[in-house]
Amino acid sequence: MPRTYIVPFENVLVSAAQDLVSLKGSSGKTCKLKRIWVGGTDTTLQTAQGLRIRCRYFPATMTLGSGGTVPTPTPVDPGDAAASFTAHANDTSQATTSGTAVNLPCTGVHNYGGLDFTFPNPPVFGLNEGVSFELLSTVSGTVHLSGGAEVEETGS
Repeated sequence: MPRTYIVPFENVLVSAAQDLVSLKGSSGKTCKLKRIWVGGTDTTLQTAQGLRIRCRYFPATMTLGSGGTVPTPTPVDPGDAAASFTAHANDTSQATTSGTAVNLPCTGVHNYGGLDFTFPNPPVFGLNEGVSFELLSTVSGTVHLSGGAEVEETGS
């Protein structure tokens, strides 16, 4: 039976390109990246700007980035077991792969509007494979972001 998890990040000061969320699969399970979201959380009006956003699938051995945090995926059903996949948030050294990363459908957004994107055909990843949700460029001024990813994990 599939289990759904949320991998959030909150009120993070961003100033350069970074992985907002990156996820790496584990043995005996498959995961689907169902949804991603990001939005500004500053209480004063930010400098108006576009945010260059990208999602990528890593079909070969993925190496997670560093410099961020390792959040614990939260089960949507509090009775579900802990997630088996590994999650990182806000890594300033971005994830890499031994293969060729594949860009997933995604879009840039205006920082005032944010992004909430549900994948019509969620990317699936398994052992040593993964996905990343990235901010691709430096932002102007002080910008704090919150967001996350919704992941469905299946397997024994």
